[in-house]
Amino acid sequence: MTKTLYPTDTDLQGFKDRLAIDLYGQTTAQATQTDLCIQCKEPALDKCYSDAGRSEYRISGLCEQCFDNIFEEEDNAEEV
Repeated sequence: MTKTLYPTDTDLQGFKDRLAIDLYGQTTAQATQTDLCIQCKEPALDKCYSDAGRSEYRISGLCEQCFDNIFEEEDNAEEV
C-alpha cells in the first residue's frame, strides 16, 4: 500500500482544529458559530471595519483588530 505524500483535507482540518484548540481553547468553526473572535472572545463583527476584515474573520476566526495586532507585531519585528 502506497502512502500519499500530501495530507488530505481532513488531515489538514484536524491539524488546524487541534492548533486552534491549543492556542485559543476552541476551533475556528466554534468561534464563528458564536460570532465571537477566537482570540479576544468579544463580538467579532463589531470589530471588523472592512470587507477584507469580515472575510478574514470567516477564514481565521480573528476579528480585524486582533488580526491587525498580530501582523503589526510581525511587521515591527521585521523592521528591527
